[in-house]
Order: sequence, then C-alpha cells, then structure tokens
Amino acid sequence: MSLELDIPLFRPDRPGIRKVLGDLEADIMELIWERPAGGETTVRDIFEILYQRRRLAYTTVMSTMARLAKKKLLQVEKCEPTYIYTPAVTKQEFISYLTSHILEDLFVSFSGPTLAGVDALSNQEATAHARTLLDEITCRRVEEEG
Repeated sequence: MSLELDIPLFRPDRPGIRKVLGDLEADIMELIWERPAGGETTVRDIFEILYQRRRLAYTTVMSTMARLAKKKLLQVEKCEPTYIYTPAVTKQEFISYLTSHILEDLFVSFSGPTLAGVDALSNQEATAHARTLLDEITCRRVEEEG
C-alpha cells in the first residue's frame, strides 16, 4: 500500500485507533467509516450525530474534520455552500497501514537487540530472513525520504 498518512503520535496506553488519533478524531472517523462505501458526508451530518452524544460546537467538529483532511484521512471537496468529505482510506487500510508502520519502526529502532535475539536462536535461516527484512525496510525508507 502506498499510503502516506500524517500520523506523528503513538500512545500505547490508548485503545484501538485512539493510539494515533484523538478521541474526537477517532469518533468522527468511525462515523464516516460506518457510512456506505463511497458515501459523502458533511460537517453538519457528523455534527448532528455527535451532538446527541456530547454537546460539541459545530465549529469544533468542522475544525477536527479539517485536521483529519490535513492528516490525509479525509478527502475534501468544496461544493458551494459546503464542503463534502469522503474517507481517503478504509478502516482496514488505515489499520493495516498503522500496523505495518509501527512494526517497521520498532524493528528498525531495535534492530540490534532484535537481530541479537534471533542470532541467539542459532537458526541461521531465521537470522538471514530477519536481516533481509531489515535491509528491505531500510531501502524503502531511504526511497520514501529521498
């Protein structure tokens, strides 16, 4: 998957997608993902549902949806007099993206101890496979950054 989302924060103590999104952001994305595939939505649509649960200001929902668009989770289109939002990714694509990025980051960040642990298993095939994966991840990151 060639997604490039802007998700800079990871909170391991939070549940589900709240590990990387704030509570309101997560609530909004859940509501949008529950809509029929390809379903367009407006701030008003989401605001009316959320207002039943928590008395939020319309502008709070509006700015949060704009922030989700900046994070590339929502696509936005100006359709006078309102903005139409659609999900940029499905929930499954989002979860897959996060899982692979988090695992890659852990593997890269702790490659020394990880490879040392694999080496200790005295399984040369597993060690070679782990080194190959690390090399692939490193090359992909260099290409993404370059």
